[in-house]
Amino acid sequence: MSDPKPLGVILLVEDEPLVRLVAADILMEAQFRVIEAADAQEALRVLKAEVGVDLVLSDVEMPPGMNGYELAWEIHRNWPATGILITSGREWPRANDLPPGAAFLAKPFSPAALVSHALTAAEKAQAARAALPDRPGEAPGDTAAPVPKTA
Repeated sequence: MSDPKPLGVILLVEDEPLVRLVAADILMEAQFRVIEAADAQEALRVLKAEVGVDLVLSDVEMPPGMNGYELAWEIHRNWPATGILITSGREWPRANDLPPGAAFLAKPFSPAALVSHALTAAEKAQAARAALPDRPGEAPGDTAAPVPKTA
């Protein structure tokens, strides 16, 4: 018997190993595929290499270097179909901290809240990616005209 198809692919960016482990376990138990990164630079390397990340779930505070808000804007610019969910227990977003479409989830959060937010974001990302053209200059859903049969 094979494993069921995952509900989505989540890149989990968290510098605290225990928090990352707990969040990953919750998401995997809910049937998500989880890729873990310890900081924003590692997350960007994963995004450049991995096709089909539905959601980036990132903490705000990740010393040293880029924080979660900066990472969110980088993702928004370069991977616009990827969902963004930012979390923090100490720092709430101010105006313009988050790009359009990104969501914030305050820590501590319940497993149900995490799964619910992740599912909503993954579904939106999958729909957005499905609406993107497969090839440059091609409208979503366009297919090549069938080649007529010759006798």
